[in-house]
Amino acid sequence: MKITNEAALGAFANTIYDTTGLSRLIDQINLIERSLFKDKPGMISAKARDYLTGNIISVFEEIEKAGLEPADDQGQLQFLKDLINYLQNLPVVKVTVAFEPTHSFVMKLNNRLSEFLGKKGILELTIDENVIGGAVFEFNGKMSDQTLKYKLHDELVGLVERSSAKIPSSAA
Repeated sequence: MKITNEAALGAFANTIYDTTGLSRLIDQINLIERSLFKDKPGMISAKARDYLTGNIISVFEEIEKAGLEPADDQGQLQFLKDLINYLQNLPVVKVTVAFEPTHSFVMKLNNRLSEFLGKKGILELTIDENVIGGAVFEFNGKMSDQTLKYKLHDELVGLVERSSAKIPSSAA
C-alpha cells in the first residue's frame, strides 16, 4: 500500500466510530465496486453520486482534490479493494455500557481510545443493563472492568474482611 493511499484510506476510517458505521461504510463501498464501471467516465464521486447518500461522496471528493484517487478504472477498482481491506483490519475494542450511548459519546470515546491505541480504532458496543456505571473494555483478549459494580464489590469485600477481623469469635 502506498503512503499516499494511507492518507486516502484514513480519510474514510475517520468517518466511522463503531462496528455499525463500519458495516454501513463497507456496504456502500461494495455497492460502488459492483456499480462503478457501468459506462460512466471520471472519478468515483461522479460515478457513485446517483445511488449513494451520506458523507461518503464528500470524502471521495476530498481525496480526488488531493490527487489521491487513481484516475483509471482499474486503479479505482484496486483502490476500493484496498479500502475495504484497510477498514476490515482496523483494531476493534469491545465496550460494554449500561445505556444507549449518544453519537457524541461514541465519537468522544472512539477518539480517546484511538489516541490511546496510537491509530484509528473501532468500537464494538454492547449494552448491558447489569453494568453499574462505567464500562467494560476488551481488546486483544484482555479485559478491563472499569465499572462501579466492580469497584463496589472490591470495596464491600474489603469492608467485610476488615470487619470480620475485628469481631471477636464467640467460642465460649
